[in-house]
Amino acid sequence: MDLLRSMEAFVLTVKTGSFAASAISLNTSPQMIAKYVVFLEDYLGLKLLNRTTRSQKLTEFGKQYYEKCLFILDEVKSSKTLAQQFIEEPKGRLRISAPVSYGHFNLISVLSRFMRCYPKVNVDLQLSDRYVDLVKDDFDIVFRIGELSNSSYIARKLNSYKLIFAASPTYLAKNGIPVTPNDIKKHQCLIYQYVNPTKKDYLWPFSINGKVINIPISGTLKSNDTLALANAAVEGLGITMLPQSMLSELIRQNKLFPILQDFLPPAREVHLLYKSDKQQLPKLKMFIEFITNSM
Repeated sequence: MDLLRSMEAFVLTVKTGSFAASAISLNTSPQMIAKYVVFLEDYLGLKLLNRTTRSQKLTEFGKQYYEKCLFILDEVKSSKTLAQQFIEEPKGRLRISAPVSYGHFNLISVLSRFMRCYPKVNVDLQLSDRYVDLVKDDFDIVFRIGELSNSSYIARKLNSYKLIFAASPTYLAKNGIPVTPNDIKKHQCLIYQYVNPTKKDYLWPFSINGKVINIPISGTLKSNDTLALANAAVEGLGITMLPQSMLSELIRQNKLFPILQDFLPPAREVHLLYKSDKQQLPKLKMFIEFITNSM
């Protein structure tokens, strides 16, 4: 028999003074109310009510247990109200991971609009180019750039991430403008160094006759920070390959000049990853919908 239902029947019996009255409130029979009370007494091992044919009075233990029941049932009601609020209104902490440059130049503007729409959501945004795991690293959402490995997580595809080649007008005036991908071998390239360096750091992809060809590059400056590489390109230290979203304003200001535009690498896929949850909280549900409609 349901313990909380039995407690509710007991409380109503005390408040109304009879099994019949409490039965009406609970839409059941007086006999069923009596069974609830007997169940409680058997469960507790003590009498709650001294019953006669005309009246029923609380025992000394029954009085104390009645107060406890009032408190417990009130807490249950409050818990249900809290759960309902979470179901109806996005609120609480949302922990997000994204690659550094993507976070700066693609995500922040959209995230700011989301937070204005849902001011009760607190966002913890962690930008890092290292691989993070949703569960182990305690994230609600992870943005991934590039091909996805097999995963048990749900993935939503977003707009692709375009990479372009660029250099400053002063660098190109001094060293010449590369016309073909092979010309890049003669130039100083600003090298992005991944968290786990490999030989791939020294290869740049080019689209040539419908195929992707990796061409070796070299340079005297490498960094694990894309913003540092963009600034280095502006200072005339070499050619960079970085996201279009990151370089577009510098190009508009004539601080950088796009090159090799007929040989740009294929746009990289971007996905939003999250755990499968049938009872998805509103903060996560609304964020996923907002991002997939905006990016």
